[in-house]
Amino acid sequence: MTIRRLDKPCFVLDPPPWDEDERGAEHYETRDAAEAVLAGERANAGPDDQEEQAQAAAARVRQLDAPCWVAECDAPEDASGTCGNTLGDEEEGPSCVHFETPDELFDWMPGEGWTRAGADGALCYDHRPEDAEMPAPPSPAEQEAAGQLVLPGVIR
Repeated sequence: MTIRRLDKPCFVLDPPPWDEDERGAEHYETRDAAEAVLAGERANAGPDDQEEQAQAAAARVRQLDAPCWVAECDAPEDASGTCGNTLGDEEEGPSCVHFETPDELFDWMPGEGWTRAGADGALCYDHRPEDAEMPAPPSPAEQEAAGQLVLPGVIR
């Protein structure tokens, strides 16, 4: 368990048949798993909701070009193995949060309370050291450079 690249590329639904702001772009380890989710989305599309039906009909299963990166907690839980937490797995159900590059993963970790442990290790929010420093929030200039609009005097 560590920061690692998966053995093979994941599958996604493209375009996702849901609001990405709410669920994100979910990844699936197999084409069959992605197709089962897509079939469920199509079956659950409201009969009177034409937009929902159109979103589900337009979605296709697509294999990503390269394997994704994930973070798994390295903290020992007991004699049988490690903690088992995977970054993002707490709420996302069958999928966890995947990243195209390790840098994207490293940028995401502090916001979830995770910290790096050595070159390729990770500790979840339950196991990170008490004195682990959380990075300062991004400055307005950093937010603007990342494409986020910053309005002076507006609480973030």
